[in-house]
Amino acid sequence: MKTFVFVTSFVFATLMNNGASFAMDLTFKTVVGGGGVPLSVGRGGNPDGPDILFIHGFSQSYLSWDMQVNSDLADKFSITVFDLRGHGASGKPTDPASYQSSQLWADDIAAIIEHEKLDKPVLVGWSWAGFIIMNYIRHYGVEDITAINFVGANTSMQGPVPPPPPKPGQNMTWFGQMMSPDINVNLEGVTSFIDLVTVEPLPADVRQTNITFNMMTPHYVRSAMMGYPSDNADLAAKTTVPVLVSHGTEDLIVNYEGATSIMDVLPNGTLSRYENIGHAPFMEDAERFNRELTEFVLRVQ
Repeated sequence: MKTFVFVTSFVFATLMNNGASFAMDLTFKTVVGGGGVPLSVGRGGNPDGPDILFIHGFSQSYLSWDMQVNSDLADKFSITVFDLRGHGASGKPTDPASYQSSQLWADDIAAIIEHEKLDKPVLVGWSWAGFIIMNYIRHYGVEDITAINFVGANTSMQGPVPPPPPKPGQNMTWFGQMMSPDINVNLEGVTSFIDLVTVEPLPADVRQTNITFNMMTPHYVRSAMMGYPSDNADLAAKTTVPVLVSHGTEDLIVNYEGATSIMDVLPNGTLSRYENIGHAPFMEDAERFNRELTEFVLRVQ
């Protein structure tokens, strides 16, 4: 029997009370993903524009893309966002196997593309979503997508990426704390994680919102997502669609040099280097990110 845990209304109330910015034109529905997991999917933007599917990272939420959904991107493009399995308002199976299959993660993306009738979308994947996109390519190829934007992403197309060197005074136990069932310990780890994502501190309300929706991912989901296959070298030659790699030079989560080395093996890759930017270029320099994404999507159509 599959067990799912759903978000309570209390958490959404907390988000709203902490000043979260919501895209009121998003229409939400449930799409059944791999293994029957219900995925919370939001659609908005220009229904006649090219499709973009945004895929958030480890322990995050569709709300990570707030500065894209609430921007002029919505005037030009059809935008789809969703919460990963185990995250946000999507189903949260308790079986670790639900997070350890490349087929299941790939099936989630394929289900959204099919259910929403996305027309060869551009996939935009942040951080851990790089793995998800590679899973999709492994099982479905690139026939149903137009292009990819890897954002601060880990893909393992050239093997494991070593961690970046820590900054002075950095909490070195944050990752283990995020796996703890003790909520106080977990919260300390999540808070440290959020503070490492950007070079400059987030505004207080945005920081609190990010902490809140990160806490919506249970510790057992995070733990199950660890130990992921670390070699996707066989997929580099199959990633034949245009690829834009957007990465901050001061990324403290996914090492810049290691992650961007995929440019050596991508036949159609373009690197956008964000100087003095951390793990989230789409938040830290949203104006530039949105402009470059717009140019990329229009170019590859």
